[in-house]
Amino acid sequence: MTTTIDIVLFDGVDELDAVGPLEVLRGAAAQGGDLAVRLVTRTEPLEVTGSHGLRMRADAVYSPGADILLVPGGGWIARAEAGAWAEAERGDWLPLIKAAAERGALLAAVCTGTMLLARAGVIGARPATTHHGARADLEATGVRFVDERVVDAGALVTAGGVTSGLDLALHLVERLVSPEAAERQAALLEYPWRPQPPAAAIPEGHPAPSGHTITAEPADGLVTARWGGEVVAESRDALILRETGLPPRTYFPMDDVRMDLLHRTEHHTGCPFKGEASYWSIEVGDRRSEDIAWAYEDPLPARADLKGRIAFYDDRLESLEARTS
Repeated sequence: MTTTIDIVLFDGVDELDAVGPLEVLRGAAAQGGDLAVRLVTRTEPLEVTGSHGLRMRADAVYSPGADILLVPGGGWIARAEAGAWAEAERGDWLPLIKAAAERGALLAAVCTGTMLLARAGVIGARPATTHHGARADLEATGVRFVDERVVDAGALVTAGGVTSGLDLALHLVERLVSPEAAERQAALLEYPWRPQPPAAAIPEGHPAPSGHTITAEPADGLVTARWGGEVVAESRDALILRETGLPPRTYFPMDDVRMDLLHRTEHHTGCPFKGEASYWSIEVGDRRSEDIAWAYEDPLPARADLKGRIAFYDDRLESLEARTS
């Protein structure tokens, strides 16, 4: 399955933060890697001007759904009128970044792009890195700074200043395609890349690499989900999944869900800890909500407890209630 990657563009972006990863990722795709990479702006016009005056044209206006959202930096340390600082202050990208995280997208950031993720509140307890000049700003948000060129925290991958974007992109190629593919791209670029040691397997109930944790527990009592005036799920066997950096999610046995109201969509996302998620929309009368529910139909062994279960976005339901009586 093709991994889709959106690289964010905005006025004042550091050109190398965006173009470096673009060249690596598209180079890997041209050599057979199953990757599709776009440059995206939040709105039209598609043309932006980088921090050094380079004019760049995006491929499309951003729309949710990419497997990976890669956010570059630029202009943060100088508090420039255009760049990552200005985008954080304006706030337009922040809910889009948060929504991508909640959908299960892998978030990546180069340089002070990490500050946009921090401002969006999606890093949580996971470690991250950024340009050394923004370290104090990152730590002030409560994020644990790690002084490395690339920090892989599972569904969050961050890189240090500017040229570290090449390392981040090569790391993604290594992770998504193969180590050999990453080494080929590094050789073509004549770039002295040093791969990170591979992450260890994630045992059940134990911390994932870099402090990322996932735990599951039975829900207490009867849990009921309502949408469109209907009870769409009700179970005494629901499971509460808690994952670092994400809100708790309730997984219902499919036998306890009104699957007749759900319609499978073509949307899929990948999680390095749970596997590939399939999505469903819901329709009641003339009301419809796209991709409101998801399931890991063939989960990774560490999350076999999710097999046969489906979850909903809580904030898109009319209600989600638990009764202990």
